[in-house]
Amino acid sequence: MRLSSLTATVLTLAVLVALSGIALANPGADLSHIEVRAAADSLSHINAHRPGLPPPALLVPLGNGVEGVLKGHAVADEARIMDAITRRRLNQMVLRVASATVGDRRMALVKLQAGRRSGEFVIEDLRQDAAACLHGVFNSGLKFDHLDLWSVVPGPGMVGDQQEHHPVFSLSISRSDYIAATHRGSRALQDGPELLDRLPGVRYSPVFTRHALPREATDLPKNAFSDPPLTERWDDLLTEAPRRKATAPRAANASVEAIFSGSNESDLVALTIDDGPSPLITPLMLEILEREGVQATFFVVGQVVEHFPALAKLIARGGHELANHSYSHRRINHLSDEETWAEITACDRVVREATGKEMRWFRPPGGRASAGGLRAMASLGYAAAFWSQNAGDWVQPPPEQIVRNATEGLEPGGIILMHQVDMCSVEALPEIISRVREMGLEPTTLSRVAAEGGIVRDDPAAMSDLVNRQISPEY
Repeated sequence: MRLSSLTATVLTLAVLVALSGIALANPGADLSHIEVRAAADSLSHINAHRPGLPPPALLVPLGNGVEGVLKGHAVADEARIMDAITRRRLNQMVLRVASATVGDRRMALVKLQAGRRSGEFVIEDLRQDAAACLHGVFNSGLKFDHLDLWSVVPGPGMVGDQQEHHPVFSLSISRSDYIAATHRGSRALQDGPELLDRLPGVRYSPVFTRHALPREATDLPKNAFSDPPLTERWDDLLTEAPRRKATAPRAANASVEAIFSGSNESDLVALTIDDGPSPLITPLMLEILEREGVQATFFVVGQVVEHFPALAKLIARGGHELANHSYSHRRINHLSDEETWAEITACDRVVREATGKEMRWFRPPGGRASAGGLRAMASLGYAAAFWSQNAGDWVQPPPEQIVRNATEGLEPGGIILMHQVDMCSVEALPEIISRVREMGLEPTTLSRVAAEGGIVRDDPAAMSDLVNRQISPEY
């Protein structure tokens, strides 16, 4: 018996809700994010014969709770942004605008809900809105130096009591890149959506483009990021993992490499920043690091790099070190060796595609790792990276507490762990750098610290036992 389109939609939504509920109620269960994401991705195919009419689950109205549209970092500037972009009569709804400054440099964020209010996905609408926001922000009179723009649809899960926002379009651009893109060619090109074709790192997700009109779905610029997410090819990765080219080097690894801190005879400490990249937060941190003359190591999440490739490119462009923090931020001590291999491999491939950079270090999310997971890591040429100073900023304490956590008891060769997910980390970063230098030390990348000593080698089982005993259960 053949199901109607509406019935299929309802059934798929029921499966999605059930899977999401199981995952949220029992985060330690074997049910993986891949299964939950697969349920979400299956929505992509329900109405494949009706382009421009996405499933209802992708059109649920989104909001930002009691916070409203303005983020509240710099309310006057954010109100100016809102006024500038709404004057241009956008096709998509504005969910959030934000602004913050580092010194005299002003950064902006604009987040939209993808799709027309009538329930259609139209790529040209999305491109026109993006161009309108670029022109509105950079010509607002406030001289913004950077803009992160993204459009979202409802995701499969919840963040607290709010529906998850799943990015389907993103770009990240500086004022200088905007000027370079708009000061060539005809005036019509400057004002139109063709502006986007000149920008690097623009992401169009298939979650959006699969439902767009057929004519428009084939018109994406050649330099855009538009490949399906690796979740859609996860089974291929798991099939690849046990093959001889994966298992032979893994089995041969009698020892694995790791670093917990560098040489205590060095005057260097490693500044490592996990998670992300994150709109607005990452550019602000990069601006601080540039002003202070510091290069850091960014442990990025592959799935997030897929959403925001331009931000990964921005990190690399600043001369910073990129490192692997898995594809989906799952705790690898709960995963099979094959799943761990796939997590590390997927992040590696996404980062290479976005930036062309190779990575040396892998930091297990949460810090814990099984012996098999460490062998899988070593088979891919990675060494494990841990830390000696946990800034604790992931729980978003006051900036002064983050500074104390990062610097009290810091010794030469220390490794500071921070995150790039919230403004409290941005506010703490300059003071952390200042305190480190007052101690006669210099913050730098993990590879520079490791070059002066500190790498340890041990049997994977012994290393796993050491790591799992040292890492706090609360992290």
